[in-house]
Parts: sequence; C-alpha cells; structure tokens
Amino acid sequence: MDTVEAFTLEVKENGRVFLPVAFRSLMGLHSGDRLIITVTQKGKAELMTAQHAIASTRGLFAARLGNEPSLADELLSERRAEASRE
Repeated sequence: MDTVEAFTLEVKENGRVFLPVAFRSLMGLHSGDRLIITVTQKGKAELMTAQHAIASTRGLFAARLGNEPSLADELLSERRAEASRE
C-alpha cells in the first residue's frame, strides 16, 4: 500500500472500539476475524490481522529453511520404510 490511511477511533464503555467500514474494507476484515495489537511503545501500537501474522511467521521459517528437505516428509518416509520392512 503506497498511501498511508489514518482513522480516528473512540474507546467506548468496556473498552469497545468501533472500526469504520473504510478501515475494515481496507484491511479485508470480516465478522469473526481476529486482530493482533502489539504495543511498540507507550502510546503507540501496531495492528495486524491474525492471518497476516501467521503468513509472516511462515515466511520467516521458509526463508531460514531454504531448500532443505521437510522434517515432516523425512519422518513420514522413515516410518513408511519401517512399515514396509515389517
């Protein structure tokens, strides 16, 4: 996203916050979606969808693994070999 969008939100009773339609649309949010808020410093926070956080984490691990074989695939292969010997 090239343009930075800013939204003003008001904290209501019990800490409830209304997310404007434009914000939900921009973020691709739907009813039941989960958000993660990370406090980066007092008075400042970063908000992301849980899906984005999961995708980012997967990307970190994929980058670290590179072209190494999957440990799960290795385990399955070993188990199949053991089963065929029995």
